[in-house]
Amino acid sequence: MNGQKDAQRPRTPADLILRASRTHKRLVERRIAELGIHGGQHHMLMMLSFLGQIPAQNELARRMDISPASAANMLKRLEAGGYIERRAGVSDGRRNEVRITGKGADVVERSKRIFEEVDSRMFEGFTDEETERLRAALERVHGNLRRMEDEIGGQEDQTPPEEEGNETRH
Repeated sequence: MNGQKDAQRPRTPADLILRASRTHKRLVERRIAELGIHGGQHHMLMMLSFLGQIPAQNELARRMDISPASAANMLKRLEAGGYIERRAGVSDGRRNEVRITGKGADVVERSKRIFEEVDSRMFEGFTDEETERLRAALERVHGNLRRMEDEIGGQEDQTPPEEEGNETRH
């Protein structure tokens, strides 16, 4: 009976945004799992690819909002899995240089195709104008939430505005 009651309840825009986000995440995670890489490791591999120049381990941990120890463990697992290579830096032997291997680059490219496919299917039947209006409306929603976050203070967002939306995919 409860499921039937929920189906009849009008959904608020906020509820629909959250539900769509959770469904998108589940779909992407299922497809990424097929690549044989753990979720956190995948996130780190995509972050490394997105950044291009590999930051210091502490900076990488900060950008991913994880502890430096967690970052070190993920890098160790990615290296053991053959997705990255680490070696002492040429100019500073205390700093590891990280390079994505061919195997890692393949996962990155396949991941990008997964994101593109899910995103494309998510907007099937939408005109370019509808997609643009939705994008603009969601930008306003996000701006409103950021202003509210600034007003109430608290935990600062670790993601610079120019990187938002790119955390796991680009």
